[in-house]
Amino acid sequence: MMKLPYSLALATAGLAASYAAYAATPAVTNAIKARQASYKEIGGAFKSVNDEIKSGSPDMNSVRPLARDLATRAALLPKYFPKGSGPESGVKTRAKAEIWKDNAAFVKLQGDMITAAKALDAAAASGNVAGLTAARNSLGGTCKSCHDRFRAEL
Repeated sequence: MMKLPYSLALATAGLAASYAAYAATPAVTNAIKARQASYKEIGGAFKSVNDEIKSGSPDMNSVRPLARDLATRAALLPKYFPKGSGPESGVKTRAKAEIWKDNAAFVKLQGDMITAAKALDAAAASGNVAGLTAARNSLGGTCKSCHDRFRAEL
């Protein structure tokens, strides 16, 4: 049996350990997939609300469930960012490492999104188009603030 030099054996062990550190656990992979699916739904709902507002006469019966879904999904997002679910996971994600480096700022922006999504839901429930438009603008600005800082371009 051929014996490996000590340094080669250490390098091999180091590579194996490195791979294990970068391989995402099922929980991390599931969180990333859930996060991506939820953001896709949020984006679709936001676009539909936006399109209704742009029509000049939004159908509140269409907008209300969309706004409710946005608020519900926004409230769940914080659990979709466990440590290790960024670029280091090895899973394709747009989440920048800065999310975990400056987590306080990220958590604040998530809170702002939850608040803005609740305001959109309340405005849709009230049927007030001006309020809905203002709430849409606020939510859009909150989303943009987070994307600009914490979301990688493809």
